[in-house]
Amino acid sequence: MLDRTIPFCHVIMRCDRILPMEIHLPDGYRMRSYQPGDEEAWAALEAAAGDFADAAAARDYFVRTYLSDPVKARERVFFAAAPDGSAVGSVIAWENERHGLTVPALHWLAVDEKHQRRGLGRALCQHAMRFLRRLDNSKPTYLHTQPWSWKAMLLYVSLGFRLQPQDTFATYPNEYEKAMAVLRGILSQEQLDLLVAASDPAVDTDAVRRVKFDGNGLVPAIAQDASTGEVLMLAYMNRESLQLTLDTGYATYYSRSRRELWRKGATSGHLQRVIRLHCDCDGDAILMQVDQTGPACHTGQRSCFHNPVLMGDMPPSPAILEKVYATVADRDAHPREGSYTNYLLQKGVDKIAKKVGEEASETIIAAVRGNAAELTGEAADLLYHLTVLLYSQGVTMKDVWQKLEERH
Repeated sequence: MLDRTIPFCHVIMRCDRILPMEIHLPDGYRMRSYQPGDEEAWAALEAAAGDFADAAAARDYFVRTYLSDPVKARERVFFAAAPDGSAVGSVIAWENERHGLTVPALHWLAVDEKHQRRGLGRALCQHAMRFLRRLDNSKPTYLHTQPWSWKAMLLYVSLGFRLQPQDTFATYPNEYEKAMAVLRGILSQEQLDLLVAASDPAVDTDAVRRVKFDGNGLVPAIAQDASTGEVLMLAYMNRESLQLTLDTGYATYYSRSRRELWRKGATSGHLQRVIRLHCDCDGDAILMQVDQTGPACHTGQRSCFHNPVLMGDMPPSPAILEKVYATVADRDAHPREGSYTNYLLQKGVDKIAKKVGEEASETIIAAVRGNAAELTGEAADLLYHLTVLLYSQGVTMKDVWQKLEERH
């Protein structure tokens, strides 16, 4: 039962990217999806947790909210089943609206009190997050909680969720400051420090006020790929589109020809999720680091800057690994006769893993011999085969970069 003596405040949390994760269940327990009649089990769990006045109210809510689309419910409502087959925990991987966009969200995590402290809450969240990752990992995943679920908040942080001082979704208000004031009276200093460290920064409103718009009320805005540094496009913003960009987290521009606002990707789906936004030293230009979905250019090119004028040799950079990964994905989607990459993908993980082992051994041998040229070549072969292995397992380069960032 939740501690209802703790004041209620709306808390919004967000996971920008779901990493691959291994799920550990206690012996005899298993995960399963919704089956007709499970609304009774869900209602019992939620009523026992204190989220509804009684099981009847919980059941009515479930039927009204989730069974309007039974197919979707079977795909997205998950239960932890005990060894005797009874449902002892549940979570829902649903969707909500956010500023006109549909975003994934976790709903209603609950575990039967008799089966708590066995890792079922973590396993349920991981199961739902793995489902959302496979579905579409380009959009952040949201959840709504409150201070009386502070133990769950610490769990969510460990799974990659961060507290949002300003962002929200659905129709929830954001009461971050009020919630943190409540939590300061509940948590240990170590727990509080963990939540503070897991809070995203708020928008610098003073910096926004210093942006200088030209005589037409516009400022140029450059979009840059946050992962590779590639410049994607240049467009213009007015004061309203800049504010919408900050409010929604997605790039919104002003069309000088149509004289209207336009959210990048609103019709094509090629959205730009803004990770960082800077003004230049004079305040009359904006640079955004974005997570680009699909191509940025209306021609279908990745970048709008694809018309060469001077083509010198570019220095090598780690971005080549993203290019290799994209090539592997393209070979999988468009097989070519005689392609070694297609050969590996067709043979499967055992063959690919064996090649990674061979290349790793050859890399070690080259290093022991002290042959730098041979070591360079073998390391390149190892990275290529490792890239094929990652792709075959649904692991992206961004997943690896994020894990490295966490560890260093």
